[in-house]
Amino acid sequence: MLTSFIILIILLAIFFLWILPTFHGAPFEPSTNRALDRIISLSSIKPSKIKENKKIKIADLGSGNGKIVIEFAKFGCEAHGFEINPLLVWISRRKIKKLGLEKRAFIHRKNFWKQDFSKFNIITTFQINVIMPDLERKLRKELKKGAKVISNHWKFPNWKPKKTVKDILLYVK
Repeated sequence: MLTSFIILIILLAIFFLWILPTFHGAPFEPSTNRALDRIISLSSIKPSKIKENKKIKIADLGSGNGKIVIEFAKFGCEAHGFEINPLLVWISRRKIKKLGLEKRAFIHRKNFWKQDFSKFNIITTFQINVIMPDLERKLRKELKKGAKVISNHWKFPNWKPKKTVKDILLYVK
């Protein structure tokens, strides 16, 4: 009985973490701490300027375990994560609550394709190559001039990065 339950949990985790997300974007793969440091660096957010950072609105597309949203919220930014996986949404929201970041960090159980990003200053993403052309068109259409897009590993096909640090790319509209 216990073995069957464990197998069921493993199968559900595989389905929710890797199979289901591939229909809308990328399977769950958390950003490394090293990648997170590079993302923060390319965003030009200064940890010492929390008051100024409050004006900055961040969106993480496919926010997974909330790691990026939480880090930006710690620096005072209003950080929003968009995640379709209910398990990852639940995990992220628990972490946010535990850290007391509920006023600055928000995880939306929502398909980011259905979200308007015109009010965001910085977008972060760790998707897969297949969706990058469509994502590029969406972001170019919706973002205001000067908005930053930081992509972990994957390149947009027609948008030249302003700066690259290892495999983290910064685009500016």
